[in-house]
Order: sequence, then structure tokens, then C-alpha cells
Amino acid sequence: MYEGNPVEPFDLPEQSLRTLESMIGMKITIIDNDGIFNFKQRRAVFSPDRASHKKNAVCRCGFSERCIAHCRFEMNRLCLQADDPFLSSCWKGIFQIVVPLKFASIHYGMLYAGVFRDPELAPDESVMKNLSFSGAYRELPLLDRTEIGKLFPLLRIQAEGIISFLRTANIVNDSYDLRKFRITEFVAANLKNSIGLPDLAAHLKLSVSHTSVLVRKLLGRSFSEYLILRRVDRAAQYLSATDLPLRKTADLCGFSSEFHLSRMFKRVKGIPPSLFRNRLKKKWGDNG
Repeated sequence: MYEGNPVEPFDLPEQSLRTLESMIGMKITIIDNDGIFNFKQRRAVFSPDRASHKKNAVCRCGFSERCIAHCRFEMNRLCLQADDPFLSSCWKGIFQIVVPLKFASIHYGMLYAGVFRDPELAPDESVMKNLSFSGAYRELPLLDRTEIGKLFPLLRIQAEGIISFLRTANIVNDSYDLRKFRITEFVAANLKNSIGLPDLAAHLKLSVSHTSVLVRKLLGRSFSEYLILRRVDRAAQYLSATDLPLRKTADLCGFSSEFHLSRMFKRVKGIPPSLFRNRLKKKWGDNG
């Protein structure tokens, strides 16, 4: 019978991943969609480096926005449509195993295992010019699709087990908490774009009518009302921190025109944006 020291529930998922890494000889990365594993709880579920590919030398070299776009957003899109593990290669020519982290209709994120190179597919010459990258790349194990495929069932069970454990231990909340975060994040990321309730519904993979009810339940107002509030708040940030003309501010905040911004700003804040900016300048001048 095991008589080791008791382990706190928060520590078990991280310990299980460390054991898995030792067993398969590969580093594991966990990237979550809604921050649920990193900052929405009382403490982090995983160690700080678990959420970053930078622990891999080949990923650390030349790490950029393109890396984030691929491993977070592009893989998130693919995992929404997949249940089984699959192989993916990034813009640097690095292959990884990708495992969707799902429960029912909720997609929590992705588990990544290993980094490999395919001897038949060389990276772009512009990438290989980076001597640190080229050296790290040549040290990667060769891609053996047959052997790697044997790990897929183990990794899928590991991923499903982690999510099941976190839910059973009430370490992650259920869909409504996640959906509220996804709604607010979607709006924040798309304020300058022309978006409406159908766009949010598509993002949440729900019907428009269901999304409308959900927004009112979680945010206490309609989607259009919430969108205006966030756009006005963003405009107030630009007005207080920059000297951008009102027309440019309107563009950056998703308003159709300077007039539209002024009308909505006055409705929400009670004063026109020009007066809001002038009052701030006067206040700063008085404090100076």
C-alpha cells in the first residue's frame, strides 16, 4: 500500500504530467483557451512553464507572434473540430502531437507533446539562417509517424483524465463561467471590428437565440448594449492617454463615424468626448 505524503488535489495534474514526461521522454505543454488553468482559480493548476513552448530550445529561438497565432489560435480552431490526437507542423517546420482538451461541448484547450523534425521537409531558409535555431532544430528527434501514433491512445486518455479530475475536484468551473469569460474576451479582441450577435454565436457555437439569452443572463444586458459600453470605455482610454483625433479614435473602437462615437459617448458618460478630454487635460495641468 502506498504510504507517501498526501498530495493536494491541485498538485495531482502537474505530478501526473511529470510522470508522463518521464515515461515517454517528451515535454508536455498545456495551453488553455480561457485562462482557467492559470488565473481564474485560487492558484495555478500547472507549473508556470507548462503553458509555454519556450521550454523547448527550438521553440524559444525566434519565438514571435506567429508562434502564438499557430499554437493558440490555429490549433484551437482545429481542435474544435477534432476529438482525437493529431500531428501538426508550425511555420518553423516543427512537428508536435496535439491533443484536444474537451468535455462534452466544452473545449478547454490543447495538450502538446514532443517536438520533432521531418527529414523530408526542411524549414524555410530564412528560419535556418538563425544559427541558434538551426542548431536546436538539427538536435530534434526524427519524426516516426508509426511510433508516434502508438502514443495517441495514451495521450488521449491522459487528456480526458485531467479534465475529468479537474471537474470532479471542482477545480475548474462549468460552462457558464467559461462562456462569460469567452464572451468578454471575444468582445475585447474585436471592438474595432464590425461584429454582431451572430458573430458571437458562431464563436460560441450556439444558436443566435440561445446566445442572446445567455448574454443577458451572464452580463445583465443585451449584446448590443454591452458592446457599446465596452467601445465607449475603450474610447475613453484613447481620449485620456493619446492625442489621436476623434475620427481615428472612432475607427479604433468600432464606431462607424466620429458622430456615432460622440453620440454614444455622451449617452454613456453624460458628456461629449471633446469635453471629457479637455477636463482631463485641465486636471493634469492643475496637478502639474
